[in-house]
Amino acid sequence: MRDRMLMMYLQLRQVLRSERGATTAEYALILALVVVALIGALSALGSELVQQIEDITGTLGGAG
Repeated sequence: MRDRMLMMYLQLRQVLRSERGATTAEYALILALVVVALIGALSALGSELVQQIEDITGTLGGAG
């Protein structure tokens, strides 16, 4: 188990030192920023979206 962890660490270190690893890290940071922005937007719109869904279901329930 310890040897396997050491091998994984060495491989990760090698990837991060290469140019490809730097590009991967940049993409990971961009992805993280996009996720944070989406979470913020969805949190802000969440209560409004819930209210609209409740309005729709109330309308559909009253029509039947």
